[in-house]
Amino acid sequence: MSENLSQEILKELKEINQKLDKMNESTGLSLPMKILALCIGFAVIGPLLVILLSRLFS
Repeated sequence: MSENLSQEILKELKEINQKLDKMNESTGLSLPMKILALCIGFAVIGPLLVILLSRLFS
């Protein structure tokens, strides 16, 4: 009985560990966040680069 109980507990702990590992996996940015980052890049970083380059070559 004790051996069966130990095996059952071990099995449950492995399942919980697998679920926790799956929850902790990095998923990266979602599609809306990627689109937002792209828009910010064009709206903010792009004009700053143009201003910087125009002052360097003027």
